[in-house]
Amino acid sequence: MVVGELLAQAQAWLRAAGIDEARREAEILLAACLGWERSRVTAYPEHVLTERQQRCFECWVRRRIRREPIPYITRRAWFYGLELAVGRGVLIPRPETEVLVELFLEWAATQKFDAPILIDAGVGSGAIAIACLQHAPLWSGVGVDRSGRALQIARINRRRWGLEARLFLIRGEWLSALRPRVAHAVVSNPPYVLPDEWDTLPPEVARYEPKLALVVSSEDPLRPYRHIALGARQVLTPSGMLAFETSPRLAPLLAEQLPRWGFKNPQVRRDYSNRERVLYAYLE
Repeated sequence: MVVGELLAQAQAWLRAAGIDEARREAEILLAACLGWERSRVTAYPEHVLTERQQRCFECWVRRRIRREPIPYITRRAWFYGLELAVGRGVLIPRPETEVLVELFLEWAATQKFDAPILIDAGVGSGAIAIACLQHAPLWSGVGVDRSGRALQIARINRRRWGLEARLFLIRGEWLSALRPRVAHAVVSNPPYVLPDEWDTLPPEVARYEPKLALVVSSEDPLRPYRHIALGARQVLTPSGMLAFETSPRLAPLLAEQLPRWGFKNPQVRRDYSNRERVLYAYLE
C-alpha cells in the first residue's frame, strides 16, 4: 500500500476509537515508523511501503487504538526542544514541566557560583536535568531515582546529548544518598495527583504511565515534598534554590509548609494554561 491509503485507513480506525486528532496522530506514527519527518509523509502520498513497514505501522496504530501513548509506541518524546528516549515504566515528559526548566535557567543566569551543581530528585528519563544542563553549560548535575528502569532510560538520554561528564546518575531514595552542602539548586517533579483525581485522568495516563510516579497518598499528600525538602536542607549551600513541580490543589499547602521546613520566600510560577505549576523557595 501507499502512504496516502494507509493514512486514510489509520485515520478512520483512530477516529472510530475516539482519538480526537486522528489524522495528526496517524501522520506522527507513520513518520516515526518510516524514520521520516512528518512533513515528508504528507508530501509523498504515493510512496509505497515495504511489507515490513506496513506491518510496523499497523501494529503501532492498533496499540494507539488501545490508548497507549504515542511516546511509548515510538519510544521517543520531545521536551524543551530536545528529543529524548522514553519507555514503559518511566513518566513521559510533559510541556508544563518546561516551566520548571525555565525557572531554573532564569535563576541560574543571575548566580555566580564556582562549579555549580544541580540535583534532580526523581530524575526519571532525565528530561529536566538534561534540558537544564544543555542550556546552563557551566553547571554539572546529579540525577537520583529509585527506579532502575528510569536510570536506564536516563543513561541513554545522557549519552545522546553528550552529558556523560556533567550528569551523574545515582540510584537512591530522593536525596538520602548525597553528602551535605554539595548542591546549589534542587529541582524535582514528584507525584502530585490525588487519589480522587485518578478516575479523571485520560486512559493514556491511567492505563500506561507508572502510578507510583504520579499519585500521592490522600492521608499525607505532601510526604514526597517533605522528604525532598528536608533532604535539600542538608545538601544545599546557603541561599540555594529548591523548586518543585506541583498541582494547583497542593501548591497552597506546599507554600505554607516550606518555611517550616527551612525555606524562605516561597513563590509560585504558573504554567502555559495559567495554572499554579511550580513552587520555589530558598534555603534560609
